[in-house]
Amino acid sequence: MTNDDRRRMQDIADRLVRGLDDIDGAIARTAVVADEINSLMAEAINRRSYTMSLMAMIFLPTTFLTGLFGVNLGGIPGNSERYGFALFCLVLVIVIGGVAWWLKQRRWL
Repeated sequence: MTNDDRRRMQDIADRLVRGLDDIDGAIARTAVVADEINSLMAEAINRRSYTMSLMAMIFLPTTFLTGLFGVNLGGIPGNSERYGFALFCLVLVIVIGGVAWWLKQRRWL
């Protein structure tokens, strides 16, 4: 091998090393971007889960009451009253408002 061939081989080896370093840097940058995307997605999922939990917390008491009074049994309070159903709906709205107010006071809403 001549000196020119050795220099040419050394230049090729140096370019390959620089290329591999560039590829390693690109892999590291890609990993950082992937981590950022994963954290953004996790944050969005957490926000949605939080919102769904609050909605369940607001409507859980009303679901219980409507299930309890939806049973077809005699002797349900307000059954014989003319405005019994309207009063029951008003109570449900008050319960929803009370739970929402409580959540607002706790700074959850």
